[in-house]
Amino acid sequence: MPNYGLLDKQMDHKNMVQKTVDVMLFLSKNAQGQNLTEIATGVGIPKTTAYDILKTLKENEIVHYVNTRKKTYGIGCQTYAIGMTYLKTSNLFMVAQPFLIELADKYQKTTFIAKRHGAEFAFVYKYESPFSKVTTANTGDRKPLHCASIGKCFLAFDPDAKDLIDTIPLTAHTKYTITNRDKLRENIKKIIHLGYAFEHRESQEHMACIAAPIYNSENSMIATISMSGLYQEKEDLNSQGEELKQLAKVISTQLGYVENYK
Repeated sequence: MPNYGLLDKQMDHKNMVQKTVDVMLFLSKNAQGQNLTEIATGVGIPKTTAYDILKTLKENEIVHYVNTRKKTYGIGCQTYAIGMTYLKTSNLFMVAQPFLIELADKYQKTTFIAKRHGAEFAFVYKYESPFSKVTTANTGDRKPLHCASIGKCFLAFDPDAKDLIDTIPLTAHTKYTITNRDKLRENIKKIIHLGYAFEHRESQEHMACIAAPIYNSENSMIATISMSGLYQEKEDLNSQGEELKQLAKVISTQLGYVENYK
């Protein structure tokens, strides 16, 4: 005779797992963050259920507060850590890695792949040349968008991030950080014109960095590639930026991107 009590428990467990997946998928499509009510409504579950799911996910850093005051949730840093296994076998990683190694060794710097995480970005790949003159960030590290070339690259070229320029906190990290919104907009306009982003001592006083967007077969921006190193006043970052931009186009094309010439 079937044990209906056990079957009901198994069904409840399966449903809860599916609801948890639904919450994570919902948040992944709402990078600016959603509050408890919005999540419950968007997923179609009771607020009490949504709260229990979010509490567990937050405790494990699968989600985090995008805005602590408003208590809006977004995808957390551990999601990227979990995704590293996928990244290491993904087309992006396999295509980009040889180019990034060659570029870093050429300039004795460090190259990265980064993904946007709401109003921040996370480093998901790093190659540091053995001849690099300075230690840089590590994979999994997160930084705000406004003070780094990678973040400004997202603000310039990612349609889902462009509106963030009006809302993100412009905290000063060095005396060179842009903290005026109008100046940041002008900076972003220049980046759009150039096709690559740049940063001169804005996140760390001894560092300079350039970044360029990566697109997929759906012509959507999915990541940035970047190169960073010790700031040197007379260094020609413009030529390196152009080289990185062309490299980003090569990688994007190999991922199926077709440039729109209209």
